[in-house]
Amino acid sequence: MARETILLSRQEIGRQIDVVDTIDAIERAMGVYEKGEDYLPPKAIFEIPVGEPAMAACITGMTKAANLLSMKVGHERTNNPQRQLPTTNSWISCFDPLTGELLMICDGTLPTMYRTAAAAAVGARQLARPDSRTLAVIGAGQLGRECLRAVAAVRLFAKIYVHDRFENAARALAQELHGRVKAPIEVASAEAACRAADVIVTATNSREPIVMSDWIRPGTHLSCMGADLHEKIECEMKLLPRCRLFADKIEHALLRGEVSQAVQHGLLGKDCYAGSLGQVINGAPGRRAADEITMFDGVGIGIQDTTIVRTIYDQAVKKNLGQRMAFS
Repeated sequence: MARETILLSRQEIGRQIDVVDTIDAIERAMGVYEKGEDYLPPKAIFEIPVGEPAMAACITGMTKAANLLSMKVGHERTNNPQRQLPTTNSWISCFDPLTGELLMICDGTLPTMYRTAAAAAVGARQLARPDSRTLAVIGAGQLGRECLRAVAAVRLFAKIYVHDRFENAARALAQELHGRVKAPIEVASAEAACRAADVIVTATNSREPIVMSDWIRPGTHLSCMGADLHEKIECEMKLLPRCRLFADKIEHALLRGEVSQAVQHGLLGKDCYAGSLGQVINGAPGRRAADEITMFDGVGIGIQDTTIVRTIYDQAVKKNLGQRMAFS
C-alpha cells in the first residue's frame, strides 16, 4: 500500500526548522555532488506571456545520501507587491526514488531561502578570511534575513551592517534580529556597508548593480546569492575580474549567475571560475592569500533543495506534522 502524502505549510516549516541547523548538511551535499553520486538535470526556466515580467522555473535533484528525489516549481512576478502578494512563490514535491511514491508536498519558498542562505554561509566559511570581523548584508527581505542568520553563525563577527533600498525594511530586520545574533546590527548605505565589510552577502532581485568595485577592499569575500537569471546583476561588472570566482554549478552560473552579463560582454571568459565551491569543500584550493578578493556565485542547484527537504520530511514524520492525504 502506498504511503500517505504529507502536506506541510510554510508556517510549520518555520516553527520546526532553523536555518543555522541546515548549514552543515548543505556543505556535505555540495561536496558529495562533486563526486558524481547525485542526479541533477538542467533547470527549466521560462517566461510566462501575461503582459508583464513573469517567470517560472522547475528545478529537480536527487541525492543518493538523502535517498530522495525533489521537484520544485517556482514563480516570480515582479508586480506582485502591488497586488499585496509575494514576488516569489514556490512549492516542492518529494518522492521515494525507488518506488516513485509522493512523500510530501510543501511550501518551497522558505526551504529555498534556507538552502540559499546556508550555501551563502558555506561560501563564507570556505572562502572568507578566518579573521573576518565585519559582515554586510545587502537586501533585507526574507532571503536577506536568513542569510544574515546563517552567515553570522560561521564567523565571529563584531559588527553587522544591513542595507536595503527601502530603509524601513532594513530597520525592521535589524530590530527583529537584535539579540538573536551575537554581533550588533546597524542600518547603513550600501557604500558604507561594503566599504566596512570583510564579508558581503547580496540577497536581492536587482537588475542593476548595487555593489560597486571601488567599495571593495582587498581581502573581502562576497557571497552573491540574488542573480539566478541572466537579467539580474548585483555587482558592478568591473569588480568581477578582481575576484577569484567560485560557483555552485559552473554551467548554470555562466548562463544566469552574477558573471553571466560580464561573460556576454567579453569582460570575462567562460573559464573565469577557479572552480566550484564543492571542489573547495573537497580540498581544492580556495582563498590563496589574505588580500585576495573571493566571490561565491550561487545560483542554486536542485540537490540543495533535496537536502533541505530531507530534513523537513524527517521532522514531519517524527513529529507528526502537517496533514496526511491519500491520492489513490
